[in-house]
Amino acid sequence: MMMWLWPKWAVAALLVGGLGACFALWRTTRGDNSKAWVDWTRRALMIVVVASMGMTPSVEVKQTSVVRGANVYFVVDVTGSMVAEDYNGSHPRMDGVRADIRRIQRQIPGARYSAFVFGSEATRALPLTTDGTALESFVQTLSSENTYQSEGSSVRRPVEALRRELERSRRSHPEALQLVYVLSDGEPRGRDSGEKGYSEVHDLIDGGAVLGYGTSQGGRMKENLGGDPAKSGYIVDPKTKSEAISRIDEGQLKKAAKEAGVGYVHRTSPDQGITTPDVDTLKQRSAKGRTRRNPMIWPAGTALVVLLAWEIAALTPRIRLRVRGR
Repeated sequence: MMMWLWPKWAVAALLVGGLGACFALWRTTRGDNSKAWVDWTRRALMIVVVASMGMTPSVEVKQTSVVRGANVYFVVDVTGSMVAEDYNGSHPRMDGVRADIRRIQRQIPGARYSAFVFGSEATRALPLTTDGTALESFVQTLSSENTYQSEGSSVRRPVEALRRELERSRRSHPEALQLVYVLSDGEPRGRDSGEKGYSEVHDLIDGGAVLGYGTSQGGRMKENLGGDPAKSGYIVDPKTKSEAISRIDEGQLKKAAKEAGVGYVHRTSPDQGITTPDVDTLKQRSAKGRTRRNPMIWPAGTALVVLLAWEIAALTPRIRLRVRGR
């Protein structure tokens, strides 16, 4: 397989410009030297060899580096439906989200934590940090979007922002596990702008889960107007003029889990367990299955050395003749 070490435009510019210059110079010198074509063919070959270093063959190498710690990403749905009261009886779904984030943190202590929230938009709410108190502050302040400012959402909405962060983290912490936990009811609402699926981040994830909240019977939702939730009324369906009911969409959640290559778990109680990597082996586990590609520059390098030696051998007698002629 080939890999690009230089920008494609740079390789193309070198080939077009270099070979064009060789051809033009050969035409201007061929009258004085019948063997000028040999010299300029050799120099053209040098240009081709140098360009080939920018687009070089590569070999796949399995990494055996030791994994040290984990980067844990929480991707939290904050649409209005996440306060529907059908978790663990009649509690808001967001209570389950808070409980599960805390449980995962307890099971993976000392990791680096980050959090994204998504509703009308997807944003990073907590940069990657080892500060557990920062994560707790995020959990305590979690709330749904303002009811009358929300434009709906999709479980796919955070994929693009998450992908950028995972790529950045893989570059800065290549030895770390990347664990992603998506916490949502999966219920699509409002606009669907054709977001990409979780297959976009499949190869950047080492583990995690999609955690689903809600029931098929559904639950009613309190309004979020920015005031005291205890004093808020319930959201009313404008079509039926009765209290709106939100229901979990497990089809969307299972699809997201399959695309990401992680498991799906329906969360109904804070007493449910969550499977996480064994923290005792996090510092010892090898990164098996993770591969990288190494460029093979030495064949082109060897060819370039041979051509340079030929160039020097061809030019040396001519330089001596010029020196003697002075």
